[in-house]
Amino acid sequence: MEQQQPEPYEEHEGAENEVPEVSIFQASRDHYGVFYRLDIIEHEPQLRIIVPVEYGALKMEVYLVRLSGRTGINSWFRSLASYRGSATFERTREISQQHLLYAVAEIMKQLFWAGDLDQMRFPPEIEVTRLV
Repeated sequence: MEQQQPEPYEEHEGAENEVPEVSIFQASRDHYGVFYRLDIIEHEPQLRIIVPVEYGALKMEVYLVRLSGRTGINSWFRSLASYRGSATFERTREISQQHLLYAVAEIMKQLFWAGDLDQMRFPPEIEVTRLV
């Protein structure tokens, strides 16, 4: 079976200087050997999925999953980031972002695994790019 070559990931100017506002690393409970990195970058959730494979020098593939703009979910993160609230809210902002990221990442994971990795076809609510 022939493997489809990954499309190059085009980063926008300044992308190498982006620092995640929140970053979480976790092992999959449902897929052996799979790891997830959850980030909020520029007030939007990003999910990187590291999948072990039997071929290639690295023996892994990495996918970047982002939400499509049609979902409206990205605006939740922008709204949370721009809201200026009470001192109590400000102290709990990061934990609030983490909880929101966990919840949205679960949606992104389910949509990713419902797709077809070989054909790189996924539900329209997510955009998937093979990085490695």
